[in-house]
Amino acid sequence: WEHGKGADCPLDFSWPNFALIASVCSDQNGHSKCCRYINAVLAVSSAMYANTTGTLGVPSELADACIRNISDTFVSNGILPTAASFCGLGIKIQASYQCVGMTTILQMLQSPNFSDVTRNCATSLPDDVSCKRCLNSGLSYLRHLVGEQDNVTLNTCRDAAFVAFVSQGNISTLDTAGCFFSVQGLSALQVNISTSSPAGYPAPNISPSPFASQIPGEHVAEVPSNHHRSYKRVLFPAIGALVTGLSVTLLVVLILLIRRKCKELEKIEGINPLKVLSSCVTKGQEGTSTIFGRFSYAEMRRATRNFSTTLGGNDNATIFKGQLSNGSVVAIKRIESSPKQDQLAFCKEMEFLGRLHHRHLVGLKGYCLTKFERFQVYEYMENGSLKDHLHSSGKLLLPWKNRIQIAIDVANALEYLHFYCDPPLYHGDIKPSNVLLDKNYLAKLAGCGCSNGGNTIVSSTPGTVKIQATPGYVDPDYVVTQELTAKSDVYSYGVLLLELVTGRPVVQDDRSLVEWSRELIGTDYRLHELVDPAVADTFDLDELQVMADVIHWCTHKDGGARPSMKQVLRILYERLDPLSGGFARAVEVEQGYYYGGQSGRKAKEWQQRPRDGGGDVIQFSGEPRCLPSSSSTSRSHCSRTVPLEGNSPEPQSPAHADRGGFFA
Repeated sequence: WEHGKGADCPLDFSWPNFALIASVCSDQNGHSKCCRYINAVLAVSSAMYANTTGTLGVPSELADACIRNISDTFVSNGILPTAASFCGLGIKIQASYQCVGMTTILQMLQSPNFSDVTRNCATSLPDDVSCKRCLNSGLSYLRHLVGEQDNVTLNTCRDAAFVAFVSQGNISTLDTAGCFFSVQGLSALQVNISTSSPAGYPAPNISPSPFASQIPGEHVAEVPSNHHRSYKRVLFPAIGALVTGLSVTLLVVLILLIRRKCKELEKIEGINPLKVLSSCVTKGQEGTSTIFGRFSYAEMRRATRNFSTTLGGNDNATIFKGQLSNGSVVAIKRIESSPKQDQLAFCKEMEFLGRLHHRHLVGLKGYCLTKFERFQVYEYMENGSLKDHLHSSGKLLLPWKNRIQIAIDVANALEYLHFYCDPPLYHGDIKPSNVLLDKNYLAKLAGCGCSNGGNTIVSSTPGTVKIQATPGYVDPDYVVTQELTAKSDVYSYGVLLLELVTGRPVVQDDRSLVEWSRELIGTDYRLHELVDPAVADTFDLDELQVMADVIHWCTHKDGGARPSMKQVLRILYERLDPLSGGFARAVEVEQGYYYGGQSGRKAKEWQQRPRDGGGDVIQFSGEPRCLPSSSSTSRSHCSRTVPLEGNSPEPQSPAHADRGGFFA
């Protein structure tokens, strides 16, 4: 062996800075940089050899010997043996540069467009701009020379172009290598080993060049070192153990959560509202309803087909159509609640609703109580709400006679709440969406829930009560006093009658329906303009006059000037159904009954009342002072059956006779 040369390889490897190269190649993140240094070492050594021979690299018969020689030299100087293999030394980085048939420097220099490379690379290359100009010129040359060839051919011709260029004299081989391969500190001949740029060979401060980016080593799979293999042998089992541990932990947590949820469901199904109910029924226990049914959560889910049969709802509650196991069709209200909500409050509501039984109130059939939800089961009303018929697109025509009957039905329900409950109850949110119609168009008042999701029925106990009434239906007095009274319901009822007559929404074009109607109601010859065009050909003018009078009276701005619901109901029966003249007599008898056995005196007074010439009851003149109140002064608990059974003084008309009276 000669110094730096193998016995069969003419290349000199005594000049490279192997310490720097070894450091670069030991960096696990510096594989591309390592390959650029190896490629540059072989190219510079080949250029030194070409200066004496004029050939592009060593003869092909010596190529393998040179590859073995440089590999051994790398290993002996501390460069990992896997580095040469990784970079493709001998495969993609070759020692013999035969480029598209050219084997000599002269051939390369005379090839088309090489003069452009010489011109653009002849200036000083350490500065970034000139280096990029040189590299762009070299790439353009190679594209014209090689065309679409494989990476091996491209890299071989790139190295051949480097050897040919630096062989021209007056050109720094190391500076050019620094630019072509994006390396620095390549030589150890004139510098001490350090991290600074070697004196005399300043390194260009540039990013990896397009030439260098196509180094073949970047396309070869990594061959890890023994140290790296040892590291992996420790790391992979550790990661596996960690993943296994986390998986087991998550599985345990999941099992615990499932068991906890199961226990919660057991507790949910195990709640017994009837037990709690016994503590909240303090009076009127004889009226506690026995018709309630308690349903399980599973039954609610089955009845609603997993809660897919939605009818409507609001932010706090959703209404579903359901079918119970006995085949009956019901409406199920699902009320959202929080864990903090008291079950006692809900059971009090159940006790409260159980006391409300009237033909014109939507009946409660049962309930379901869970930890997070409440369910109320009501009778199903086939024809939906009054709002659907008055204001929905594609609505069915609601005949005039049906509208009159609906007005009477709702008045019956309100009279029951105001006069037959102890204490009297006020609805607080009377509107078309809370008036529901069964298959025979019998009207029932809804919105009687006290809990979240239901409207609030309020007792007459003194105090300020906050309600969530709907704009347009709110009593003007309530806006000022914030106190709900029976006359508040009367005002809302008057607005409801106005919607029945006109078919118009309660607010239209930023003007309330009541305000719009006043000028028409006050002018007899314009009264017909109130009527809904859908029934303009079928309405009765006398009935319209009665409805207009009641509307005018109920919507009076002064609450004290409004009638009671008992007076309203009396007017509707006397004026809208001449055959029910006996209604007033029934009212007087009822008053006598509640005064405690004085019915004979009251009946006598009734017989002595003045009548007009024809013996008929005096017709209502529209002035509230002309009609005495029919309200009884004695009230019963809502659950008492006296006003609901066969001897009930509740007024009836022939129009109701075929419906079985006022109670279901």
